[in-house]
Amino acid sequence: MTIDALRSALAEVLPDARRDLEDLVRIPSLSCDPGSAAEVRRAADVVAAHAGAAGAADVQIVSAGGAPAVIAIWPAPEGAPTVLLYAHLDVQPTGPL
Repeated sequence: MTIDALRSALAEVLPDARRDLEDLVRIPSLSCDPGSAAEVRRAADVVAAHAGAAGAADVQIVSAGGAPAVIAIWPAPEGAPTVLLYAHLDVQPTGPL
């Protein structure tokens, strides 16, 4: 892929990716607030939907006694390295300023 082709591809997908990220960070998913549990779950649902739309072969939302986590798997070609991506989908409070 040439640099021009890469720039063109990014210019095509970046506006939607940015909109999706802006929508996600607007969800008030403050995980330390029990009253925000539905919003934390909504954030997990949004992330799971994006992973599925991006072609993940398997998407699960798991909650083993804590906040929900999204596990999405894109199988790699045989012999390819495994990559783990990790990120929080919940909001953490700033604490005392």
